[in-house]
Amino acid sequence: MSNGGLLQKAMEAQETNDEIVATSVSDEKSGVINLGNSSKIGLVSGLLSVILMWVFSDPSIQSDFALILIVPIILAGVSFWFIFNATGKKFAGPIAVVLILLLSSPFLAMSVTSSSITITDSELSSDAQTIELTLRESGGLFGSSSGDADISVTYDGDEVWSTSMSFSINREDGYGKYGLLTLNIVDFYNGNADDNNQYKIIIDTGSSSDTFILNPTHLERTVTDVKSGTIPIMGEGNDCDNNKDNCVIGVGLKSWIGLQTLVGNPPAPLAHADFELDAILSKDGSNAIEFPHVNVVNGEASWDSQSGEYGSGYAMVGDFGSELVLSGSIEDIENNIFYIPKDDWVESDYGCYEFTVTVTQSIPWDVSTAHTATTFYEYSEEGASNDPDNPSPANEEAWTQVNSC
Repeated sequence: MSNGGLLQKAMEAQETNDEIVATSVSDEKSGVINLGNSSKIGLVSGLLSVILMWVFSDPSIQSDFALILIVPIILAGVSFWFIFNATGKKFAGPIAVVLILLLSSPFLAMSVTSSSITITDSELSSDAQTIELTLRESGGLFGSSSGDADISVTYDGDEVWSTSMSFSINREDGYGKYGLLTLNIVDFYNGNADDNNQYKIIIDTGSSSDTFILNPTHLERTVTDVKSGTIPIMGEGNDCDNNKDNCVIGVGLKSWIGLQTLVGNPPAPLAHADFELDAILSKDGSNAIEFPHVNVVNGEASWDSQSGEYGSGYAMVGDFGSELVLSGSIEDIENNIFYIPKDDWVESDYGCYEFTVTVTQSIPWDVSTAHTATTFYEYSEEGASNDPDNPSPANEEAWTQVNSC
């Protein structure tokens, strides 16, 4: 009974040990299987993330779907988690480094084999007809951005012009490689540039693209406001007929052409505008002064001076203001103007005079009707006495601006 009891206990102990060993072996085999599956999932996920990164890093895909790079990054995270669980913490650092290098490999390769362009500057030509863009190249030890480019220009968000143009990165300075691209303004001009209406140029070379906002002062060309005015030139004593104390001996003609501002203020200047101007001083439908036709190109005004009768025949407008003086033959130092003497007027009797300035532009600078400004002046005698006991003739003349004739 005693022996049987001991033998029975020994047999039970042996069976228990066999179960423990079997369970341990079974768990170990299961762990190997689990670890093996985890590693395979991690490796497959990592390989797939690298392949997708190579595909999605293509510039043509990136230009339309930039956020798609999130997909391979998420897969890389999944890969790291599975491999980390299968190998342990001591391999976490090397695993992370390998994954980062593999994911960045397409960008490292492109930095060596391909290049990108950036528009860094724009310069207006001396005749204000073209804009020259500076394109700088970065990257591409064995590649070049030279070739064909798709170019488009938008105005106020709408595309107004596009073309395909060849270019070459064939220059170099202290900042690196660069090339020049020239645009004709008449090709894409669609109205004045300002803070709310910008001209943006987009250049796409296939491997890279860039956007650049053109200088608005280079693209202010359309006249939106015109004003006219005269300055009376007064003489005294011997300058006057009929013993008058003072009299009008001539008139200076002025005009202002540019961008409309606050009511009552002269227009803002247009430094590079092209337009034509006509100015007439008339009385009762008859021309007193018909100023020669003025042609303005890139802010330089010219007209037929008629041997000095109308000044030098040249003036600048737009550089320092919108004023254009329509010069005469005689200088008045006090008013700082060359005026047209009354002796040269076709009509010089007393009465109401109209001074009209008309500005016109051609396509593409403007397609609207001409801009016209008219001011009115009363040329009269003053100082006469109506006293029947002490009558006296007028002894003064006046040139007064009025609202209308």
